[in-house]
Amino acid sequence: MKCLVAYDGSELSRKALEQAMYQKHDDAPMEVHIVTVVSPNGPYTNPGLYQSIENSLMEKAKAELDSIVEEIQDIYNVTIKIEVLTGNPGNNIAKYAKEHDIEMIIIGSRGLGNVRGFFLGSVSHRVVQQADCQVMIVK
Repeated sequence: MKCLVAYDGSELSRKALEQAMYQKHDDAPMEVHIVTVVSPNGPYTNPGLYQSIENSLMEKAKAELDSIVEEIQDIYNVTIKIEVLTGNPGNNIAKYAKEHDIEMIIIGSRGLGNVRGFFLGSVSHRVVQQADCQVMIVK
């Protein structure tokens, strides 16, 4: 099974990650893709400044995902892949799932919102509308 967990650091995205681990059955192989989407907010007129902020957000997100992999890799017998994307969260999660033949997307019903700039308002709704696979929304 190939599963995608949309992760933004919120409590609901942590629950989504836990739910993904519950999807593993017996000795069946499982591949979990943990995906974070960053999108700098604000009126950036300087392309260099925008790129610098985007790079900083990506590095921070990657470090957090690496830490999560270390936590769960030893506990569960699953293959874990991480990816940090930029842009529109809902669109990019659905697109990533299609490109990687994901069978199920697990996402929290709400993320951190504009405060941290990862998931925006109706990301889970957009994913449900655009995904070609099963979507589990964790509440």
